[in-house]
Amino acid sequence: MRLKKPLRFLIIFFSSLLISCTSVPINVNYYTLDNMNTTTKTVGEIVANEPQPLVLLSQVKLADFLATGALVMQLKSHQIQLSNQHRWADDLPEAITRSLLGILDKIKPNYHFEINNIHWQENAKAHINIYIDQFTVLANQTTLTSGTFWFLNKHNKLIRKQTFRIIKPLKKDGYNHAVAQLKLSLSELAEQIKNAITQIH
Repeated sequence: MRLKKPLRFLIIFFSSLLISCTSVPINVNYYTLDNMNTTTKTVGEIVANEPQPLVLLSQVKLADFLATGALVMQLKSHQIQLSNQHRWADDLPEAITRSLLGILDKIKPNYHFEINNIHWQENAKAHINIYIDQFTVLANQTTLTSGTFWFLNKHNKLIRKQTFRIIKPLKKDGYNHAVAQLKLSLSELAEQIKNAITQIH
């Protein structure tokens, strides 16, 4: 027996309504690393007014699973979880690079740091490349930031290579605290870079 059009319409309408009522919207939380209030200067200003050596920081490179925009939690030694509900608000490689640049400018004032750009390269004393393989919340109530950084001279010759592994304890529950600890790990990474620069020069 064929249903009349009005009856078919009502069945479809109420079926759709029922499906929409049972679908709970997913709240997505976004997190950001503090953007340091860095100011950029022209090459002329740096050369003319600042005797400090110019060091260029290339944009940080991340392991592929860290660059999806999702916060990452490691559940077991070989199992990670990418959170769809907890995500980075900014492009993470750019955000980490900006944060490190601002921190380095503050803790190493006798040097001048800029993001690596063709316009700065002629006057740069050195380049820094950074690769991060973990920027992760661990199941054992810690965060882990690890990877490698390289110093190259103005001719792109390797001066120094150094690995880092920074663990921060989680004293509170929740992703807000975890993100705050990941931010602190960038300050510690900047200190390691500063110390390496001091040893080189």
